[in-house]
Amino acid sequence: MKVLTVKQPWAYLICSGLKDIENRSWPTKFRGRILIHASAKSAANPHEILTMSQFMEISNHKKKIEFMQSYRNTSQIIGSVEVIDCVKNHPSLWAEKGVYNWVLANPIIFDKPIINIKGKLLLWNYNK
Repeated sequence: MKVLTVKQPWAYLICSGLKDIENRSWPTKFRGRILIHASAKSAANPHEILTMSQFMEISNHKKKIEFMQSYRNTSQIIGSVEVIDCVKNHPSLWAEKGVYNWVLANPIIFDKPIINIKGKLLLWNYNK
């Protein structure tokens, strides 16, 4: 199955259904379900990288706690999502301008992640 490695907290936000776009410098023609791998390195402090609109999207107390805990879940396949389109300038609050916006749907977050998995660049294959 295809896998995309994403830094935390973005991987958690995708699998929890809060983030409906993944921004990439490269397009994809792939459509279908992919696994989401949380990379070994996390992104910067979330308060520095989230816009106010994005922060408000996750401001529900339970989601905020899960979001902050997601930084500990690295080098794991934590869920899956469907790639349904790839466009530029999507209207989602998660879409960055000038890059490719992978449109995501039907997220699943795993109760038990697949641990100790080394990530890779681009889309890669995982075989159990």
